[in-house]
Order: sequence, then C-alpha cells, then structure tokens
Amino acid sequence: MSRKEQQKLVEKLTTTQDLLSDTKKLVNMSNVTAVENAQAAKQAAEAKARQDIANCKEEANCKVSEAVKAKNDTIKVANAKIKAAKKSQQIAWDSLIATLFCCLMAYPVFLEDVWEFISAPIILAWDSLNIYAKWMATPYYSKFVDGTEKLYAYTPGTAWLLRILSFALLITIIAGICYGLYKLWLYYRKRWCNLSLRVLLVSLAAIIVFGPVLKKLLSINLILIVGILQVLYLGVLIYLDGYFDSRYKTNEWIRIQKK
Repeated sequence: MSRKEQQKLVEKLTTTQDLLSDTKKLVNMSNVTAVENAQAAKQAAEAKARQDIANCKEEANCKVSEAVKAKNDTIKVANAKIKAAKKSQQIAWDSLIATLFCCLMAYPVFLEDVWEFISAPIILAWDSLNIYAKWMATPYYSKFVDGTEKLYAYTPGTAWLLRILSFALLITIIAGICYGLYKLWLYYRKRWCNLSLRVLLVSLAAIIVFGPVLKKLLSINLILIVGILQVLYLGVLIYLDGYFDSRYKTNEWIRIQKK
C-alpha cells in the first residue's frame, strides 16, 4: 500500500473513532435521561398510590361512620318496638289475669276443686301410710270364715320377707311415678310455645266458666280435666309433628306454634 493510501486510511480510522466517541456520549446521555425519566415516573406512581390509599381510607372511614350510625338508628328503632311490644304484652297479661280473677269470683267451683286437688292426695297418702305402718308392725292377711272376715298373722319369717318386699315395691312404685311425671314435665316444658299458652288459657277459661255444668255431668275434679286436656294436647302435638314432617312442612308447623 502506498503512503498516500495509508494516510487516507488513518484519516478514516480517526473519523470513525470520533464517530464512535460521539455515539458513546449520546448513548450515555440517553441512559441518564431514561433513568431520570424512570425515577420521575416511579415517584409519580408512588405519589398517586399514596393519594389513592388516602382517598380509600377516607372513603372507608365515611362508610364505617355511616354503618355505625345506621346500626345505632336500627337499634333505637328495635328497642322502641320491643318496649312497645312488652308494654302491649303486659297490658294483655294484666287484662287476662283480671278476667280470670273475675271468672273465679263468679264461678268459685274451680277454686274449690283446686283445694280438693291439693288436699285430697295428701289426706289419702297420710291414711294409706298409717294403714301401711299398722300392717308393717304385724303383717296379716284376711280370710272369710262362715261369712265373717277374720285376720290372720303371718309367721315371723314370712312377715319379715313381706316387709322387705312390700317396702321395696312401694319405693319402686313411688320412684316410677315421680320419674314418669318428671319426664312428662320435661317434655311439656320442651314443647312449650305460644300455641301451648293459648291452649292452656282457653281450656282454663272454658273450665272455669263451665265448671258448674261439668261438675253436674261428670263427677271429676276440674284440675284433673285440665291435666287430661294438656296430655291430649301433647298427643295432638306428636301427631301434628309427624303430619307436617311427612309433608316436608316442618318450618310452617314451627311458625304456627310460635305465632
């Protein structure tokens, strides 16, 4: 290669290096600008996020305040309705008690049967215990001889055996009756509802008013009639449970009982 050509090649290389240097400067400047733009965008995004968070918190606080206010207003309305319902219920109970009291004063047969229902079992139990105590002292049996009833005492061994067996049987009968009444009471209390209250009040009112007529027709204590009606009512409840359950209307039956 001639010297002139070598000089031209050197000049071209120099020009190319200058171009490369300028390009590197432009690239570096563009990188700095991009970084600054990215940082500015990041700061703008962070500022917007903070503003959005503040706005959301403010909106949430407003909604919470509105919800608390609505809750307090609802509670006030509900308390007012409950108070009015309790007042109406108290008035209804006072009226009912006054009505029943007037009916009792006008038809005192029911009160007489209440006293008889309380006193008669006590007297019967006392007399039976006296007879039983006398028999326990000397166990005996009766036998008719020539048309006359005569009493004969058991032998000592038989007497003690009868004392033990009769006492165990008596305790078993008393415990069985008490347990049966207790289970019946538990079931009645479990099934107690507004329908039970209405049935009880209606039956009481009817028996109080028509007590004298019932006493003439039936020689039975009026309290026993109330008890029989309640037992029949439980039987009807059991039947209706199965009736509504077989037709998949249990919820409707529950609503009827709670009305």
